[in-house]
Amino acid sequence: MIGWLSGTVRDIDPQGLIVLDCAGVGYEIHVSLQTLSRFQRGQKAELSIHTHVREDQITLFGFHSAQERSLFRRLNTVSGIGARMAMNLMSGLSMDELLRAIEQGDVAAISRTPGVGKKTAQRLILELQGKLIAEGAPESTGSRELMDVRSALVNLGYKPQQVDKVLERIDAGDFESMLRQALKRLA
Repeated sequence: MIGWLSGTVRDIDPQGLIVLDCAGVGYEIHVSLQTLSRFQRGQKAELSIHTHVREDQITLFGFHSAQERSLFRRLNTVSGIGARMAMNLMSGLSMDELLRAIEQGDVAAISRTPGVGKKTAQRLILELQGKLIAEGAPESTGSRELMDVRSALVNLGYKPQQVDKVLERIDAGDFESMLRQALKRLA
């Protein structure tokens, strides 16, 4: 499998496809519109690659960072979300916005993506909410301790929206002190 490519951008298709010249071999790589906006024709580029193999074709998906590739792979684990839909999700929202929408249960933000309906957005949230941060996927905002506290509270059964409001009002510190502060406010 191809995991990483480095070369010169030879051609750009505004629909999310670039041709990367790597030592005389041109690779067609599908990228999100967020990643596509970072490149220009003739520019050097390095991409983390997800190699998608199907019975009838091999498709390369490129990402600006390994964290983006990790998020893409997690999106693909959700029932009903294939590689193209995952790429659409990552094109419609930045990585931080998508993570935030999943963690906060924002069905409306996710379902604004073309091809993603309300039921698919709900399934995505149901299957990934609280897991992306807990499993070490890219963090959206804030310190690691704050995200760990958020994940712990969500896993204890508190609603993400309720947890986010409380976390805005606690003092920064280590995990234990922040968790104590949050639990006192939630009680």
